[in-house]
Amino acid sequence: MTFPDSLLHLALESADLGVWRLDLTRDQEMLRSLRHDQMFGYDTLQPSWGLERALAHILDEDRHILVQAFERAIKDGHLACEFRVRWPDGSIHWIAPRGRTDYENGEARYVTGIVSDVTARKRAEEDDLQQSKMIAIGQLTAGIAHDFNNVLQGIGGAFDLIEKKAAAGTLEGVTAVTRLGTGLVDRASRMTHRLLAFSRRSPLAPRAIALEKRLPEIAALLRPTATQHVTVTCDIEPGLCAHVDDAHLETAVLNLLVNARDASPRGGRIHLSARRAERLPSHDDAPRLVLSVSDEGTGIAADDLPHVFEPFFTTKPAGTGTGLGLSQVHGFAHQSGGHVDVESALHQGTTVRVYLPVCTLPDEAVAPIQVVNQATRGVRILLVDDEPGVLDTLAVTLRDQGHEVITAHHAEDAQAAWRAHAPFSALITDIGLPGPMDGCALAHWARAEIPDLPVVLITGYAGTPLDDRLPRHAEVLVKPFALSALRTLLTRWFRERADRADGVRWSG
Repeated sequence: MTFPDSLLHLALESADLGVWRLDLTRDQEMLRSLRHDQMFGYDTLQPSWGLERALAHILDEDRHILVQAFERAIKDGHLACEFRVRWPDGSIHWIAPRGRTDYENGEARYVTGIVSDVTARKRAEEDDLQQSKMIAIGQLTAGIAHDFNNVLQGIGGAFDLIEKKAAAGTLEGVTAVTRLGTGLVDRASRMTHRLLAFSRRSPLAPRAIALEKRLPEIAALLRPTATQHVTVTCDIEPGLCAHVDDAHLETAVLNLLVNARDASPRGGRIHLSARRAERLPSHDDAPRLVLSVSDEGTGIAADDLPHVFEPFFTTKPAGTGTGLGLSQVHGFAHQSGGHVDVESALHQGTTVRVYLPVCTLPDEAVAPIQVVNQATRGVRILLVDDEPGVLDTLAVTLRDQGHEVITAHHAEDAQAAWRAHAPFSALITDIGLPGPMDGCALAHWARAEIPDLPVVLITGYAGTPLDDRLPRHAEVLVKPFALSALRTLLTRWFRERADRADGVRWSG
């Protein structure tokens, strides 16, 4: 049974389809409807058409799609793809050709097909994607607001109690209240660090970490609970070394172990292992090690698996988890140059595999810096931060330690202060300074003046990766940090320098 041409034309018109037939040997279309050319932005049927002319209308980054589609059509006999074209008026549209190959004497000779305009569908998909992104942002914002409101409530309450005790002229109980406030600040700090890790914006200081020694140390930090007493076993390949940030590695492994503990029944077993990866995804051909944490616990439902790395998504009961643990693991893995995957089944358990860069240990182990009980006399320090509250707090802390502190709010002020008050014994600067020169650039400038100048860089969010921007041997403190950490760091530096001047050899 054959259909009359009028019926075929009616079907094509109703489906809003164009038709075409291409002679592959001559790159010339033998048949082409007006609707075909309209989808490329023309009001009238063009005098000639071929693959080369079609490619001239396709966006540069999409041209390979049509080329590869024809290569497959010649080989397999079918053509199907979607790509963007630019109309003569400059507007962008999506079109989708479909076709079938005709062969003569075993050689591909013609491709005949239809073409449709799928711009409306593509825009609807983009709108749906944007809406999904906004929903995710809303959920993320709600999660942050909920947790931070709890933290702020506690901090505000602590300040209120301290104020009342000060008004009453008593110090009784102040230490406990300040510890409570400090603990809440630490909790908020962990939240922001995990979010930065998820967004791959957390400052990292990667180095060679011997996993055979380090992973059992981290596993020993896991605290079993009364109802979830578990056994952790470790199987680490001898001599295995990862090139990662040690602090973030510890946080990621602890997050995985805590999740495994919480999912395990009393008496359950958790297995922590690390070895060179033998099989990697096709897109990853760099040397990798695989660190895995396995449990025999409750498992994760199939519908939940695609969401486990989203911030504030958790399968734990309300009030028992923030949903930031796996997001931190995800961010740490990707920012370190690796990736992570999860395998799980309900009531059977979960395995999380983290793929990380593998390296070799240096020939000589680096010994820790010794701490010498020796008084450190005050020195002159240049302190730079654009946030007045941070600048004043740090300045008071350093002056209380006996140092002379010269302050500046941005790099230009800092350079002027340097010229007026040099020499300095240390530079402490925020990275995110206003103006054309940030803290990293200021540190390099200062090091050009004094090559061995001790430098402390402070950051809450660096914006771009720091690996290639940091001066050698510079220390990085991530906000919020304890003021005691800065005091201890400076004391160590200046004691080390004093001992070197006295002929004491230091390692580290």
